[in-house]
Order: sequence, then C-alpha cells, then structure tokens
Amino acid sequence: MAEAFASEIAKSLLGKLGSFAVQEFRLAWGLEDDLARLEERLKAINAVLSDAEKQQSKNDRIRLWLHMLKQVLYDAEDVLDEIECETLRREVVKTTGSTSRKVRRFFSSSNKIAFRLRMGHKIKSIIERLAEISSLKSDFNLSEQGIDCSHVLHEETGMNRPFDSFSGLIGRDKDKERIINLLAEPFKVGDAHPLVLPIVGMGGLGKTSLAKSVCDAENVKCHFELKMEACVSDDFSLKHVIQRIIKSATGERCADLDEGELNKKLEEIVKGKKYLLLLDDVWNEDAQKWLLLKPSLSKGADGSKIIVTTRIKRVAEIMGTVTAYYLSLLGQEACLSLFYKCAFKEGQMELYPNLVGIGKEIVAKCKQVPLAVINLGTQLYGKTDEKEWESVRDSEKWEEEGDRILPALKISYQRLPTHLKRCFLYCSVFPKDYPFYDISLVHFWMAQGLILPSSNPNEKLEDVGLRYVRELMSRCFFQDYEDWDYVAFFKMHDLMHDLALSLSQSECSIIGSQNHQISKTTRHLSVLDSDSFFHKTLPKFSNEFHHVRSIVFVDSIMGPTCKADFKKCLSEFKHLRCLELMDDSEFEVFPERIGALKHLRYLKYRSNANMKRHPKSLFKLQNLQALVTGFGLEELPKDVRYMISLKFLSLATQLKRLPEKGIGCLECLQTLFIVGCENLENLCEDMEGLKSLRKLLISSCESLISLPRSIKCLTTLEGFFINNCKKLDLMTIEEEKEKKIQPLFLSLRIVLFASLPATLALPEQFLQGSAESLQTLIITDCPNIREMPDCIDNLKKLQNLEVIDCPSLSKRCQKGTGEDWPKIAHIPKIKVDDDDSGEETSG
Repeated sequence: MAEAFASEIAKSLLGKLGSFAVQEFRLAWGLEDDLARLEERLKAINAVLSDAEKQQSKNDRIRLWLHMLKQVLYDAEDVLDEIECETLRREVVKTTGSTSRKVRRFFSSSNKIAFRLRMGHKIKSIIERLAEISSLKSDFNLSEQGIDCSHVLHEETGMNRPFDSFSGLIGRDKDKERIINLLAEPFKVGDAHPLVLPIVGMGGLGKTSLAKSVCDAENVKCHFELKMEACVSDDFSLKHVIQRIIKSATGERCADLDEGELNKKLEEIVKGKKYLLLLDDVWNEDAQKWLLLKPSLSKGADGSKIIVTTRIKRVAEIMGTVTAYYLSLLGQEACLSLFYKCAFKEGQMELYPNLVGIGKEIVAKCKQVPLAVINLGTQLYGKTDEKEWESVRDSEKWEEEGDRILPALKISYQRLPTHLKRCFLYCSVFPKDYPFYDISLVHFWMAQGLILPSSNPNEKLEDVGLRYVRELMSRCFFQDYEDWDYVAFFKMHDLMHDLALSLSQSECSIIGSQNHQISKTTRHLSVLDSDSFFHKTLPKFSNEFHHVRSIVFVDSIMGPTCKADFKKCLSEFKHLRCLELMDDSEFEVFPERIGALKHLRYLKYRSNANMKRHPKSLFKLQNLQALVTGFGLEELPKDVRYMISLKFLSLATQLKRLPEKGIGCLECLQTLFIVGCENLENLCEDMEGLKSLRKLLISSCESLISLPRSIKCLTTLEGFFINNCKKLDLMTIEEEKEKKIQPLFLSLRIVLFASLPATLALPEQFLQGSAESLQTLIITDCPNIREMPDCIDNLKKLQNLEVIDCPSLSKRCQKGTGEDWPKIAHIPKIKVDDDDSGEETSG
C-alpha cells in the first residue's frame, strides 16, 4: 500500500503472540524462548513506528524502511498463522473425539518434530531480519513513544450522518430537462435506430447520477416498454456486456451461454419492444466491438434509445447517432449549496459564519467538480473546530499534479483513521462496479486481519466491521447504499476505486490481457483474464505466489487447460486467505488440493451453478470463517461440522433436507443465510447446536414446508428473516396446543416475515419469547394472515411495526387506533400500507 501501516501490523502480531493458541503452542512445542525473543524485538521496533509513520510522507528513506519492515511483519504473520492452524487442527481432533481413528486420519498431521524444527527455523530467520532492519532505525533519529500492545479499536463516535444520497444533482435541473426533451422526441422516418445519446464529461461530474435520474423520470419511463442498464467500465468484453444487459432485463445470469447464444437471447428480449438502455461508464475506443453489439440492439422497435455515459470524446464519436451532450462543470453557486448541505447540520450555518467563509475557499479549490465537493463536505460534517477546516483548505495535496478530482479525494483519504484507510484500500482487489454487501465485505476484511477487537467485550468483530462500513459510507467512500434489513448493498464510485488502486498498487495486481505481471510485494490478485493469468503470469512468476493472500477471479475459469492450471496453482498459494470466483466456471467440484489451503478464511463462489459438491478435503479448513456457496450444490456432507471457525455461511443447495449433525454442530456460526434452495422441504432438526447464531435468513426456498421447532432454542438469535417461501406455514414452530407450553427466552431484535402466502397466523409463542428485546417487526406480502397475535401488547421494546401488502391484516389494524386493535396503539412507529400509499402513523 502507499502507506506502510507497519504499526497496525505490529500491534496485530503482538496481539497474536499473546493469544491463547500461541501460548498453548509455546508450552506444547517448546518454542517459548524463540517466541519470547520475537515478541521482544517487535516491541522494540513498535516503540518508534508511530514517529516513523508521521515522518514517512516527507522522508523517502523512512518510507522505504517501513516498506521493508512491513514485508518481514507479513512473513511473521504467516508463521504465527501456521502455529494457529496447527493448534486448531489439534483442537478439532480433541473436540470431535480423539479416540476416533477416522477423525485422526482425516486430520492427519505432519511429523511433529519436523514441524517444530521448521517453525523454529522460520522464527529465528524473522528475528534476524528484524534485527537487521531495526539496526537502521538509529539513522532516522526516531523518538520512542508509549507502546500500545492492546490492539483495541478506538471507538468511533458512530456514523457521521444518515446515509443521504448526495448524488450531485443539485444544479443539474436544466441538464436533466434538456436530456429528457431529447429522449421524448418521437421517432421519425430516417432517424437512426436505435438512437444513441452519449453524455460526456470528466470523472466526478455526476454523469451516472444524472443518467439514472433521467431514466427513472416518470415522463421518460412512460415512453418505453422495457428499461435496462449495464455498467461497462474499463473492459468492454462483448460477452460480459450482453450478460449484464440480459440480467437487467430478465434477472437471468446466462453464464453458461456462449457469445452467439447470448446475442440470440438479447435479440429475443428486445425484439419488437421499444426500450431504453443505459450503458454506463464506457471506455471502449474499438469501433469493431460496438459494431458487434449494435445488430442485436437494432431488433428493438422504432423509437428505442440508448444513453451512453463516458469520459472520452472518441467513445461518443464511435457510438453516438446524435450530437453528444457534454456535461459542464457545476456552477460555483450550486457547488457552494451542495457543500453546505453536506458539511453542516440543519440550522448550523448561521451559527458558524467563520466556517462558511473557509468552506467557500475549500469549494473554490474543488474546481467545480461535484464529487470533490461532496467528499470534502461530508468529511467536515458536524466538525466545528476552525483548525480542522483550515487543515483541509491548506493541505499540500492541493498542489499535487494530476486529475483535478484526485487531490480532494486524497485529502479525504488522509483524514481517515488508519484502520479505515486499510479497509478502504483492500476494496481495490474487487473490480469496478462490484456489488458489495456488508457482511461479506466485513468477513473479507476479517480474513485479512484488518478488524481489531473493540474495547467492549460484548461487541463481536462482525459488529466492529459493520461500523467500519457505516463510517466509510457516511464519509462517501461508498455509494448507492440499499438497506434490505438483513443485509446492505452498496458500490464504490469508479474514481474512488481508481484512488484505492493507485494507493495499493505495490500490493495489488490486476491481471488482464494487457498486464500479466506480479512482483515480490504482491499480496492480492484480481484476475480479469484467466487465460492470461494461467498461461503468462503463472509460468513466469510461479515463485511469487506463496506471498499472495487473496485472489479474485472476475471472469470464468473455463476449458480443460485452465481447469488443470487452477488445480496446479492452488498448491502454490501457501498463505492464501481469500478466494472468490465471481463468474460461473466449469468446475463441478473444487480440486482436492483446496484442502491444502490451511490459511483460507474466506471462500466465495456464489454465482457458480456448476459446482455440484464439495471435496472432502474442503472440510479440513478449520481456519475458514466465511463460506458462500453456489446454486448447484447437490450435497452437503456432515463433515461441515469440522469447520470449527466458521462464522458466516451463505448456503444454496439442491437438497430436499439439510443433514443432521452437520450445520447444526457449528457452534461458532453467527450468520446463516439459506437462499435459493428451490428443492429444500425441511431444515435440520438439530439447530439448537447453533449456540452463537445471531442472524438467520431463509429466502426463496419455494418448497420449504415447515421450520424445525429447535429454532426456538436459538437464544442468541437477534435477527430472523423469512422471505419468499410460498409453502411455508410459520405455525409449525409452535408447540402443539394440547402440550404444556414452556416459556421461551429469546433475544430477537428484528423479525421480518415476507411473501408467505401459506401462513395464516403469526407464531405467538415465538414472538412472546422476545418480549424484552424485540424492537422491529415487519410483515409484508402475507395475504392470508388475519389477526395480530395477542402478545403484541407484551412486546415492551417494540418501536417499529410495519404491515405492508397484507390486506386481511391491515384492514383490522389501520392506523393502529381502531376499536378492534387498541393493543397496537402503544407502538411509537406504525406503518400500514395496503395500496402503496406508504402511510405512516404513530401510536
């Protein structure tokens, strides 16, 4: 990364050295002296790191020294990880029954003496390297500062502000009106078909926001039968572009279709229909690629129109059929208005006229680029210290050459706390326009060791990570935020992605058709072109892969050669922590060698429908914390119970029933998503074994009939979400009436029941069990529920009740004040919506 972050890594290492696993290893393996010397050496270096990192921006020699140190610290992390892996392996054998010959054979270990000697040699080597680097620090006159070995996160004050969408549309009313008028013009004989209108402008002007606003305008939508959009970004792959258009139109991925089949399907979708298509962020200057796509789009009805957003005039010349619309810089007054809206709380401007004046000077330096204005405004939101505003105004970053937007973004980046800087930079591993969802990104960060424990012992790492996401969102490092109650989705602006990539280029390499090189410092790989990676990068740089910690395959791994090379290269990734396959590949099963990736913590192949089963070796991955499976999984062996570190599981399977003594044995599991399991009729009955489960989502399981009564034993569960399960009757989790009902003691805070037509009543006993904790209850699209349960009046903490598209129920509790339902009148916020009116009332 651009900054060494050596102090953060050193703190993490000191925390690991004090961990239970390493302490146990010291005693069991006789490496106490070696590990003690390593800890002593780390503390000595850590004492001067704070001063070194303050000086690195102005001293190239110190910056180089920190980067050298960082490589040694990374290698030390890898060694301690090996120790933790071995400790975990022994723990699995112990907890699953050390007398079991089958278990011992499954987790067979290497020779213990050989392992001890190997670890001892590696630790000694690291101590020697640290001593050599430490000897250089005297050249820099660094001052020692207090050593903080606690590696505890300094608590954030929370989100700076609500997730308002500062799209930059302030001051763009005339632009929007002109573009709408162009689109509304009727088709005339002789007009180009389809009409292509390019919107051209530099990055950060708000082209995408403007184009989407135009497409969503009612007086535009009414002219078209079909609306589609696709983000094209840097790599204009015809296959990928068509897939994105089809997915926008129908929701289908079509990953198994070749280019010819995709063209044919696109033609069928648009044939005879008047459509509006947004092609966003186009960079392609090869006219031939556009000419290959255009014939399929020409099958639409007369009057079909395409909006293209681009930074490049040449793209507009190639694709446009009418004069391009050049988006100008935002007017100075509009920039000021936008900045003040972002920077000040309501009514605060009048109280701080001195800050208003400084803000005007800051806006002048943003050179009329909305993204720069928004970013710096949100950085200063709620800040009233004049010196903070002056530090932004007087930053030396304004003098750096380059894109006019980057200085402002760099200032925003510099103002981030160190832990947020690291998290932001690691997002550059994912491609532009990547759809992040919060819990998955948090586990990616956790796999890299980026999330440090809170000083609050009751706060889990996942909670800390979600605060990181909210903080980056509030500072406008992420955008397009959508909260779906159980998960939040968002993206990163392409200029933000450019910034992260430019600052992380020493550690992150993007492998494409134009670039197939990595270096000794490369720790993260993003593979845009698998063929180039396997046939150019792999043979040339095979010795560098043992450093790599994460790899994201953006395109498919297709064909027998690539599949064979993938199997081969798995053994090269000695310290891989994260592996993601974004597109469908031809694998029906992962290679057995995946079981050798003992450091792997994050595995995601959600889009892969071809993966039919997991190899047995996968379940040797005791370090694995997050697993997101594809939609084709035909079996889930009981061996999943050996994944004792698993905290997040998103499961899609073709099974009819989840096996007993499998998932139900995952005592560390905190989040379980069961999604798109179209054949699933029953869950496992032993869910009481999920002793740490906090969030459970069951969605789009069309055949699911019932829920196991053991769900009532999930006393740690805080969020329960059931959506789109057409055959499910919620009452199956209640006790039979003739049996004596035992009181439940649950911890639910939010419950969502959505699209459950077979459910006739809400599970009263289940809800009553959370009388002291439930805060939000959402019931939507449940047409056959007729009554609110009597226990609703006992839910003492209930703050928010939403009843949406439940005609039988909403008529009874409309406004929560009718004579039939006085019991819901005490709830502070009630939303009853049966006709999209969105009416809200208060009790």
